[in-house]
Amino acid sequence: MAPQIIFGTATFGMDLTDFQGPETVKTLLATLKTLGITRLDTAARYPPLNPGRSEQLVGEGEAIAAGFLVDTKVYTDTKANGSGDLTQDAIERSVSASLDRIQAPGGWGVSNFPPPLLEKILALCDENGWAKPSWYQGVYNAVTRGPETQLLPLLRAHERTLSGGFLTGKLVNNKHADTRAGDNNPLGKMIQRAFGAEDLQAAMKRFDEAVGAEGLTSTEVAIRWVMHHSALTEDDSVILGASKIAQIQETVAFIRKGELPAKLLRLTEDLWETLSESRGKIC
Repeated sequence: MAPQIIFGTATFGMDLTDFQGPETVKTLLATLKTLGITRLDTAARYPPLNPGRSEQLVGEGEAIAAGFLVDTKVYTDTKANGSGDLTQDAIERSVSASLDRIQAPGGWGVSNFPPPLLEKILALCDENGWAKPSWYQGVYNAVTRGPETQLLPLLRAHERTLSGGFLTGKLVNNKHADTRAGDNNPLGKMIQRAFGAEDLQAAMKRFDEAVGAEGLTSTEVAIRWVMHHSALTEDDSVILGASKIAQIQETVAFIRKGELPAKLLRLTEDLWETLSESRGKIC
């Protein structure tokens, strides 16, 4: 069976999005319910230029009362080197503030920890009888499949689940105008640099042309691949974001179309074979 879907709220309170107040968030939550999505992902530093506002809108939108499960993350200062952000006092302050904004208690997990560090954390939990993190959040998609070699086997060995961020095709093929990677977004240049490698751009251009000839877009193919053909199972999740309600409706419609035809699946596998040497260690 396909992995579960989580809605990512990094765009809540961010410029150029529809989700600026509790009423628009409530409308979105009602739409998500009709799509069968009942879990949200946020963080204390979302959105990047207004930290805490995403959590606040989740709370003001009464997501918990509406029956949503909400995941968040401890605050880290990305403008500095992060020193001191993960001390006991800093974590306790961050968690307390997050729970106040979201208006709910919860369990714990980790986000984007390298596999060697995650292995140390799991070993410490085993040695001391502590509760292990219930979830791991990272990046996993058709052009970032490094987690298949180290991370996923480690999580499976400890019966942990993975929540993977889905990467829209627009961010990796220079079609980022009017997206959060656009030049009019203060974070746009940073996002462009992250996905601006020449081999990635060239491979995506060829991929776009090939899937376009079959009448589909790279975005549709990528999301159907991660939901129906990747190493994820029904116990894992895929985090989907949107700046407008219509976007999440379209994405779910793609998912409901099911598995890819054999030719498109082969094109997706060929894409990774082209990029595996340069991107295989990203996890």
